[in-house]
Amino acid sequence: MARADIRLSSIDKLIKDGQPQFGIFAQVNTINYLDYHSHLLSQKPVATWRKRIKANQFAFIQLIHPPYRVCIAVATIKLASSAFVYSYNDDSGHLEVVEAIRPLSYGSKFTGDHQHGTIRFSHPMLTLKLTFTPLSVGLTLNSDIVRIEATLSRGKAPLAVCTPSGRRGWTFTQKEPLQVIGTLHLKQTANNANGFNQQTQQRIMFNPNTLANLDWTLGFMRHITNWFWACINTTLADNRHFMLNLSMGVNETGVSENACWLEGQIFYLPPVFFCRDESRKPKHLSNERDNKLWTIQHQNLGWSTVTIDLTFKPIKVYKKTDNFGVIASIFEQWIGEYSGVIDMGDAMIRLDKVLGLAEDHFAKW
Repeated sequence: MARADIRLSSIDKLIKDGQPQFGIFAQVNTINYLDYHSHLLSQKPVATWRKRIKANQFAFIQLIHPPYRVCIAVATIKLASSAFVYSYNDDSGHLEVVEAIRPLSYGSKFTGDHQHGTIRFSHPMLTLKLTFTPLSVGLTLNSDIVRIEATLSRGKAPLAVCTPSGRRGWTFTQKEPLQVIGTLHLKQTANNANGFNQQTQQRIMFNPNTLANLDWTLGFMRHITNWFWACINTTLADNRHFMLNLSMGVNETGVSENACWLEGQIFYLPPVFFCRDESRKPKHLSNERDNKLWTIQHQNLGWSTVTIDLTFKPIKVYKKTDNFGVIASIFEQWIGEYSGVIDMGDAMIRLDKVLGLAEDHFAKW
């Protein structure tokens, strides 16, 4: 049975007596990462300026207002900061992407944390501001394809996890569903009667049926990291809101960031295996590896009776590959259809061609 009745602790500060507190929490109020007492191989303490440079941070937001799906990400590894936004039309299958990168911290600023913080990113093609408070996330974005002004209200049941990463590192992540108010402006460029490019905007007001979710992560991660990630945020056929977060590869020592939300109530799920199966490809797609079905299944460890048996059929991908020697990334974020079952004992979730995200990410940072 999935555990929805676990009494998790809320903590004020993640770092206590110089070390991170590991586990799953109801809430972590402050990510005081500069208080972390780390040491070099020489056993000398790491200086504050070095800890600032070594800490990686990113935020990801998904907004779903059918038929439109807008995904936004911003990240810094101190040697570089980057951001992207893409807009996908579920009906037409049309995908538009804007991405930008800045060297070092030029044009970007990351202050505070997921509860009291601000992220700014500025580039000629993409400007973004995220403002975090305990109750909401403010979002302002302008790009060549979309403009957004929104306030994202936070719920009472986030997934807050801190796990070790390598010999001395650690990673904190918080995932959560959000409610959204605000506006989305979709920009379109077309030739007018005189043959000149003319930009028009479609204005969409977010409403109670608009779905949103946040992924906020900070940590001293492994130099080489690879993870798989699955995310579903949808309204089921019986009108219940359902959100799913599954991952493999980034968390260590048996702790997972796997959970789902049903009508705002969080259920903690067991570890899973991801497999990009080479033999189970959709017949209408080509023989390329990109188009193979993925499978996601629970690990049968004996202590959980939850059954997770999902397939993911890829439809469209945002793919980005960077190789700068010291840092490199192979990033694939797919939009596709999930089918299968999540059996939590008291609750059974059946999915039939439900749209969601699947990610395969390799990073050297």
